[in-house]
Parts: sequence; structure tokens; C-alpha cells
Amino acid sequence: MKIFEGMHKYIWIEFGVWFFILCIAVAGIKINYYNKQKELVTYQIFMPDVDGLIAGSPVKFMGVQIGYVDKVKIVANDVYLKLVITEKGMEIPKGSVATVEFSGLGGSKSLEIYPPNDMSLATNKLIVVQNPKRLHDSLGLLNDMFDKIGSITSRLSFFAKETNGADLSSGIHTVGIENNIKVLNKWIAEFNYKKEHKGAGKNEQRESQSN
Repeated sequence: MKIFEGMHKYIWIEFGVWFFILCIAVAGIKINYYNKQKELVTYQIFMPDVDGLIAGSPVKFMGVQIGYVDKVKIVANDVYLKLVITEKGMEIPKGSVATVEFSGLGGSKSLEIYPPNDMSLATNKLIVVQNPKRLHDSLGLLNDMFDKIGSITSRLSFFAKETNGADLSSGIHTVGIENNIKVLNKWIAEFNYKKEHKGAGKNEQRESQSN
């Protein structure tokens, strides 16, 4: 019985030693992690809409990943974002523009930061926030672009018809355009010829009057 009691004491002593070593190891890891986090540069911004941005999403500057989103939290009518910059020696220039964009084919999002411009520098803010570019906004821009292309096409068709050209569907014939350009050049040449001779006639009259 005494032997077993002595063994139990040694087991408890060994357990206490290992527990003490484990506590020191965990504390060392925590302190090391805290020091590393303290060395990292962080930024805090507020956005009206993050469009699906989550904690862990990449932060990019001019397309190059420089950090990640650490926190995403709704505060009143805005969304609070904490950005952690992992790129050493990287500092975001004052007046930079931040917005949410697609970062992959799977629909993942990233916080894109662009260099400052004249308008962003005029705001005197460290980071100027822009609303994210949504898919329906892009479709609206495409519709506007196609409308402008259709308007330009109709104007070109009208111009071709006015210059003896054909319809754009069968190609534009440049014969009428070239004829009109030749006539215009002829008019310009005649105008210059008359202008020169008129000036010469005035000079001859002045010389005759002086004689």
C-alpha cells in the first residue's frame, strides 16, 4: 500500500510538472502572437455596403494582395471594417480609393485599393470609400453602350446615304465620298486662286497710283 501511495505522489508530481511546462508553452505562443499582431499595420474604415465581403477576404492594392479583412461589423447605418496589412513596409497612401470587387470565378470578393486621384485627395481623407460595383450596374452600362453604338451606326448610315453611299448592311461605297471630297478640294483651290489674284490686282493698282 505504501508503494502504491508513493507511486501516486510521483504521478501527481509529474503531472504538475508537465502542466506547468504546457502553461509556459501556451503563454509563450500567446505572447509571440500578440507581438506579431502588434507589429502589423491596421486600418479602420466604414463602408455603406460591403456586398458580401467577409472576415478573411483579401485586401489588394493595385491588384497585389497586401493583407486581409480582420473584422466586419455593422455599426448604425454603416459597416465597420478592420484591415490588417501583412506586407512589410507597406503603407496605404493618403487619398487612396477603396471599393469591393470580384476576386475570383467563384464569386469571392476582395477589398480593392487604388492610388489616390485629384478628387480623392481633395476630400482630405486617408481612404476614400466607393460603393461596390454590382452586376446589374454593369448590365446597365452595357445597355447604354449598345444604345450609343446603335446611335452611331444610324448616323453613319445616314452619312453614307447623304454622300451617295449604300446601306451599312451591304458595306459603304466610298465613290460618292471621294467625288464630294474632290469637288470640295476644287472649290478650295479656286477660292485660294481668286484670293491670291485679287491681292495681286490690289498691289498692281497701288503701284500704278504711286507712279
